[in-house]
Amino acid sequence: MVFGRLTEFGYLCRRQVRLENDVDVHGGRLLRAEEEGAVAIRWAGRKDRRCPPRNPATDARRPMTRQETRSQRRQPGDRETLLAAAMDAHRLGALDRAERLYARLLAAEPGAAPALRLAGVLARERGELGLSLRRLRAAADAAPGDARPLAELGLSLLAAGELDAAEEALRAALAIDGGEQRARANLGALLQYRGHVDAAIDCYRRLLADGGPDPELACNLAMTLADAARVDDALALLDEYLDREPGQPLLLAARGAVLVGSGRWAESLAALESATRRNPADDHALVNLASARRALGDRSGAEAALRAALRVNPAHARAAADLVNLLAAQAPAAGVALGRAFLARHPGAGPVLASLALALRDAGDDEAADALSGPDRWLWTTELETPAGWPDLAAFLAALRERVLGEPSLRPAPPSKATRDGLQTGELRLDAEPLLAALRAQLLQAVDACIAAWRAAGLDSRVAPLPGREPRLLRAWATVLGPGGRQTPHHHPLARVSGVLYLDLPAAMAGPGGTQGWLEFGLPPDRLTWRCRPPTRLVAPRPGRLVLFPSRLFHRTLPFSASGQRISIAFDVETLSAEIS
Repeated sequence: MVFGRLTEFGYLCRRQVRLENDVDVHGGRLLRAEEEGAVAIRWAGRKDRRCPPRNPATDARRPMTRQETRSQRRQPGDRETLLAAAMDAHRLGALDRAERLYARLLAAEPGAAPALRLAGVLARERGELGLSLRRLRAAADAAPGDARPLAELGLSLLAAGELDAAEEALRAALAIDGGEQRARANLGALLQYRGHVDAAIDCYRRLLADGGPDPELACNLAMTLADAARVDDALALLDEYLDREPGQPLLLAARGAVLVGSGRWAESLAALESATRRNPADDHALVNLASARRALGDRSGAEAALRAALRVNPAHARAAADLVNLLAAQAPAAGVALGRAFLARHPGAGPVLASLALALRDAGDDEAADALSGPDRWLWTTELETPAGWPDLAAFLAALRERVLGEPSLRPAPPSKATRDGLQTGELRLDAEPLLAALRAQLLQAVDACIAAWRAAGLDSRVAPLPGREPRLLRAWATVLGPGGRQTPHHHPLARVSGVLYLDLPAAMAGPGGTQGWLEFGLPPDRLTWRCRPPTRLVAPRPGRLVLFPSRLFHRTLPFSASGQRISIAFDVETLSAEIS
């Protein structure tokens, strides 16, 4: 999407994908690789570098002469010309020159809000997120009545993984200017990504009502409707747009993704094949196409789609993981070789580590497989400590239980999630209130102890490095299961360390005997194949029990028949760059 005039460009994040969390905002996308039918969430941003009309006085395609340079240094009052030259260079992709020009402007006038804002955008495009954040915060301070620096700050915070701060910045921009469409579009995308689907739907519908038809917004809205288990509404919306723009590849890819996420494999094929013919560079559509072909028994077609996805994006962890598993089904050694080659370039890629462990076991190397994913080596269980200020742990857990049951985002989980016959919240704002802040502190303390125990046991390795002391992002959500509820096998490919805290259980489940409702590690989802059954381990849930594990470990919740609710909070830990903090 392109909002506003070209002179207001620069709000597209241009950061390369980080393998440890599979978040890719390069090209205005946020990937959600943890689900079937994943599709890129589109950020509002500049999609091209269209050249403005040539201006001999400011043309970035020729170097500045010494006379021009001396003249501009002698005439600090003529800063509009210098800003125009910087913007011309920025538009044309001459980022090094644009940086020099912005720096010259800021040296003459450090508090110049327009230059700070555009220089902050430029730093984001160059991958210098720490510098981008500093400049954009300064721009927001210098122009407190201008929504644009805050909107850009929100996008840089998104790129940095600081989701709570990003939401605050975007909402602050909208408080200044409710018509700031870029901020509203990106807020909708953020809410969608965090599972606050009703709020995201409201954002998108308001944007479409105010701005008219927009295929990218429609795709985001359709995927959010699917997340709300409104698959028919999502398909109807996409079909409405496809009636206006037949063959539009983005719409076709979204339609295929909705169908794949619903397990409607045969129906998805036509849309995905058409989308990838029209846009062969859509790596996510290619991965979805591979999933559909494989589910329908077309293994060679699935392999071709996965190899095409990796040619487009050699760092696509989900594509590599699925190809490792596909190859290992016929020749385990081939899967092992591909997995090791990928991890040599991208150590720590969780989905590939999970598939490699299966391939190693099928190849007869149980020791190497256990080193990557053996539950007996990696599971770490403890009891949550009572936070300061609470009389006992039971009172703290009871307060968390009521908080979860009152969470506005609690709703039935869609088919694309692992939860079946249960409810799930969106992400919880752990810094928004004292109760959740206390939980966050306890969880991070447990994570530190767990990583220290893993390191002491010698579990660190080059291909699966343990998190260090980098700043950490904690993302948490709650699950509520009733009788018959369960979770299918899955892992958490967007994180390094994951865990679950149990808040409440049906009384019958807490008694001796039986394993209904227990947490089981080891078995992969049905979409993956294996020859040798991986070892499994069961963990009994109980209130206050905290279980931590590498995010790549497959796990599921066994169904139960007891009356009552099984309530838990799951969480992921991601590492952030020290520069960002």
